[in-house]
Amino acid sequence: MVEASEDIDVLLERASQKKPDLVEFRFDRISDPAMLEIIGETKKEFKTIATDRGKRDSAARKKLLQAAVESGFDFVDVDLEDKASHELIRALNDSKSELIVSYHNFSGTPSYDALSEILNKARLSGADVYKIITTAKHPRDNLTILSFIESHVPTTRLVSFAMGRIGIPSRVLTTLYGAEFTFASLSEQSQTAEGQLSIDDLRKVWQILGVN
Repeated sequence: MVEASEDIDVLLERASQKKPDLVEFRFDRISDPAMLEIIGETKKEFKTIATDRGKRDSAARKKLLQAAVESGFDFVDVDLEDKASHELIRALNDSKSELIVSYHNFSGTPSYDALSEILNKARLSGADVYKIITTAKHPRDNLTILSFIESHVPTTRLVSFAMGRIGIPSRVLTTLYGAEFTFASLSEQSQTAEGQLSIDDLRKVWQILGVN
């Protein structure tokens, strides 16, 4: 979470040391859009995503994400299930940042066909990237997710995996099946979801698997 400009400086330094390709900034607690400018104007060797899952009204969320666009964020993430998502998507669709439309299922992993229907609904937004995140309740849920990714990535920029410890294989393997990217935390202490590996642990697993 980003709460103050001092936190941003620390986060940018910590992130740079890990040499990631992409960093998501969660602005759930931010109230001053000026903080976004610090991130946007700081020279970085990685791309940035602006995400807001805070409890704020649609006008405030729209203002925050538009500030992220103006500050130079590479991506902005909008929740498909947010009541104000359609207005946000219209406002951000023609922006210079790429738009990610996200769907999260915290109770389980739908069937392959149901996931495909969710993706088709998300595609109506005209976003650049679609993020479909589920929760693994059984090991076979990993196979459902990976099959879903492999089928759709030829025509769609897709991010997809299953949360929870049982879903760790999908987090590790998702990019091997063609997903745009996966998520890892800067450290074990900064995880934002169950089953999320640290960037160091993810790289160790990839190394064991022979993935560069």
